[in-house]
Amino acid sequence: MQPKRRAPARSRPRGGRISHSRECLERLARILVSTGHSPRALAREFRDICGQLKEPTRRWDAAQLGYLWDLPHVISHWHSDPQYMDASGKPIPLPLRARGPSLSALIARVLPAEDPAAVTESLMKLQGVKRKGALYRPSGRYFPYPTVSARVHGFTALLGMLRTVEHNVSARRKSPPMLERTALNPSFPVSELPVFHGRLKKEASRILWRMDEQMRHKEASHRGGARVRLGIGIFTFEEPMGVPGPAKRRARRRTV
Repeated sequence: MQPKRRAPARSRPRGGRISHSRECLERLARILVSTGHSPRALAREFRDICGQLKEPTRRWDAAQLGYLWDLPHVISHWHSDPQYMDASGKPIPLPLRARGPSLSALIARVLPAEDPAAVTESLMKLQGVKRKGALYRPSGRYFPYPTVSARVHGFTALLGMLRTVEHNVSARRKSPPMLERTALNPSFPVSELPVFHGRLKKEASRILWRMDEQMRHKEASHRGGARVRLGIGIFTFEEPMGVPGPAKRRARRRTV
């Protein structure tokens, strides 16, 4: 009887780089398996889920991931670089090109690897920049992403969260845990959600802007050495309660 041959393991692309989709699935699978989920059961469930989905009309463009993530950095510098601000600290209107301060010069300074004209067009489409005559000005410190771009941007945030969670739960972790904090309330009134979300958005904007300012300062003052794309995310999530109101019978306490 001949020994059963093993199926050849799939090799990763040259340079050790893997696709964003595979990285996302790998990290999620490792987290689930480490918390007690069967990999065979997960494979069956994923096949069943994918079997109910239609093929996308637009193919995945990996270059969009970092590009959409980096675009707001132009707006951040516009609101913080003294060369592009007036005496009151507000961003000045900029021509597309000029000998002095211009939007193209700002983009080239912040994203030197990108085409300033293409970045300007993207910012206009995302409504992050408004044009009046020959001058451009930012719509605000933050801008919402439209549907398609929002999905790509959301995927970036999801991938970042998975990286942090897997790093923190990894038994082979060599570096200190990364920031991962949550505040949970098991019985929050639904009627209070709109007011709470509005208040949280304001607080989050203030916190993120202060942190973004510190990151920009370190970015500008650092000389030499390796660099990474550092991100900070604040998000909320809601989970419907199975039983309205407090449970009548106390559940048996479990140890973790």
